[in-house]
Amino acid sequence: MSQRLPSGDILNEAFQFAYRRWLTLFQFAWLPILLGALLVIGAGYAVFDAEKLQALQGSPAQGFPNLREILRVSPAMAGLIWIVLVLGMLFLYSGMFASVYRLAALGEERSGIIQLRFDGPAQRVFWGQLIMTLINYGILLVAGVAALAASGQTFGAVLAALVEFIAIAGAASAEGAAQPGPEAMQHLAEPLSAIFLTCMFALAPLIYVNVKLTPFLPGSASENRLLLFGAWRMTNGQFWSILFLLVLFYIAMIVIFMVYSLGIGFIDMMAGLGGAGTLSLIGGLFGIIGFVVRFVFQIYVIGVQTALPAIVYRRLTTGE
Repeated sequence: MSQRLPSGDILNEAFQFAYRRWLTLFQFAWLPILLGALLVIGAGYAVFDAEKLQALQGSPAQGFPNLREILRVSPAMAGLIWIVLVLGMLFLYSGMFASVYRLAALGEERSGIIQLRFDGPAQRVFWGQLIMTLINYGILLVAGVAALAASGQTFGAVLAALVEFIAIAGAASAEGAAQPGPEAMQHLAEPLSAIFLTCMFALAPLIYVNVKLTPFLPGSASENRLLLFGAWRMTNGQFWSILFLLVLFYIAMIVIFMVYSLGIGFIDMMAGLGGAGTLSLIGGLFGIIGFVVRFVFQIYVIGVQTALPAIVYRRLTTGE
């Protein structure tokens, strides 16, 4: 398709889609989100010692805690549980994303308030997300190796500096400082420069690959195949159009999040009203409003973010 994608029309359609189909998005999302939250709670209970965590919260002067002190299990087992948690949530959300992709790209309707999808489209979205994760981490790995060579640092030195930086920042936060003093951080500047170089080296390749593969996940959900190479070919001649669309999208989302933050901040302030009688009632009411607003906004954001690449895929394949 040689004609440039209409960025403004696609962006408007994505926001309109999330607004007009909010109830449908709610049907797709509420159960995966609930089950995902339960998975997080269960994994947290299995990994962390709740009593030790509460003790640390009650004693902020202790600074950054030793991870081993708050674990119920060995670090290796904690890492395994974390991997299982991530994969489980990814699989749950893949079904939700597949339904939104197919609705925005194909107009596929699914009825029923209970929506858990584990069929072919959900499985392809799951594998597609894993592939995208591996590609992105692969780019970061190559950039990291190049950064280590350019900076003359070793991986062990950079890792040790990062751990020390986190510990210093945690101690400073516990003491009420906004940030650690420069004298405490000066010796870490050279090894941590490798992280900065990694980001610099990886930025352009990450942008290019992710723009080129924008239709990958919705295309995999819509077609009976993983559309990795097909998505790459599909976006030939459309890189700058899609990049411009994504830049517009992120600017719009920043504005929306700023407005949302102001609104939710006021609601939280009202929810924090103390006292008895009418003040307590008003605070409780705003607490409920805050929960509802957060949930509604989260579903809306999921709808916009998921619909956008699906609309790009539809426009590239059908022109409509």
